[in-house]
Amino acid sequence: MSLLSKLFTYLILPPGIFIIALIFAGVWCKRFRWLFVTLGLMFYLLSIKPVANLLLEPLENIRYADSNASSVVVLGGGANSSAVLKAYPDAFKREFYGFYLAKEKGLPLIFSGGGVKQTKEANSAKSDFSLMQKLSNSKLPIYYEDKSLNTKQNAKFSAKLFDRLKLPKNIYLVTSAYHMKRAIIYFKKAGFKVTPKAVDFKVEKEYNFYDYLPKMRNFANSYKAIHEYIGILVAKVSK
Repeated sequence: MSLLSKLFTYLILPPGIFIIALIFAGVWCKRFRWLFVTLGLMFYLLSIKPVANLLLEPLENIRYADSNASSVVVLGGGANSSAVLKAYPDAFKREFYGFYLAKEKGLPLIFSGGGVKQTKEANSAKSDFSLMQKLSNSKLPIYYEDKSLNTKQNAKFSAKLFDRLKLPKNIYLVTSAYHMKRAIIYFKKAGFKVTPKAVDFKVEKEYNFYDYLPKMRNFANSYKAIHEYIGILVAKVSK
């Protein structure tokens, strides 16, 4: 009964229902049959865990080494200003670990992120970090770069902030694992020496039957990976 319930859930809710619709369209339509079937198959593959992992694993394969970095830079990842903990789940992991790392090593913390709405992301981060300061009874120095709208601008505006604060550009960089390689490219181009400190790993290497059923979470992870590959290509060819 449990198996039937899960099958029903995965096949009726998106993306399963759309995959079934595309396959049926391929069966019933004579024109563009190959297109519907191909789209259905692609949609299915991008929605299962083994394929999502296959796409994510090269991004999350990051070499770790410690260093004598002088500060911790945390990259924003979106926020909901009406929530209690305002950063989105992926972004809150960055904030939390960045705060822990800076406090553990006695380093200043720099948050970089403006968001689409004017300073929304940085203001939300201030609220989250203020709560962490209270809970840990800490007076950790935190600085905010609140103008950037993307990773390239994170690096560009962070470099200007470091120059203004006269901080050495030798940093621990905290961001999601799938985003780290693109972030490193931009921060190195901006003159930083970078030691990666990734969080929010998405790859889960153990599989069972249900991992071959389409799930929106897997499709979202595949989307993140494809987005990063395009971003890395752009980062490498841009000035």
